[in-house]
Amino acid sequence: MKNNKYLLHTLLIAVVFAALAACHLVRVYQPAAVLPVLSIPNMALLSVVALLVDHFVSPHSPRCYVCTALFGVLTFAVLPLMAGFACVHDFWKIGLVGGIVYTATVFFFTSATQRLQTGPRARAAAVLTGLGIFLVAQGFAGILL
Repeated sequence: MKNNKYLLHTLLIAVVFAALAACHLVRVYQPAAVLPVLSIPNMALLSVVALLVDHFVSPHSPRCYVCTALFGVLTFAVLPLMAGFACVHDFWKIGLVGGIVYTATVFFFTSATQRLQTGPRARAAAVLTGLGIFLVAQGFAGILL
């Protein structure tokens, strides 16, 4: 699995699918529960989870940022639409914002982890970097969506 440039995108699809499936099961079995909306911080959280799994499975894998943007738009537009969490009128907006958030998260996480000079002992550095990116994304809550 090393040096597979599409592993990250496959992991993003799996993480978004798992989150939507969990929300769907909660909606079925607990209809009164309040589900989280697909906002910028939640998109960044899903992206960071996929990035952390990719970082620990295949570190230093190559990145194609055009492919990253394309897969981000497709993932955040099509999966919520097919799962029933986005309507037909707004899926393009969710996909566009999701692609931008995913591409920015990948860029910042990759550039930060390339500059970490910690060695194999400090595995928490990537987790703390992902947490920092998620906390920065909290500042964009309620914007554009």
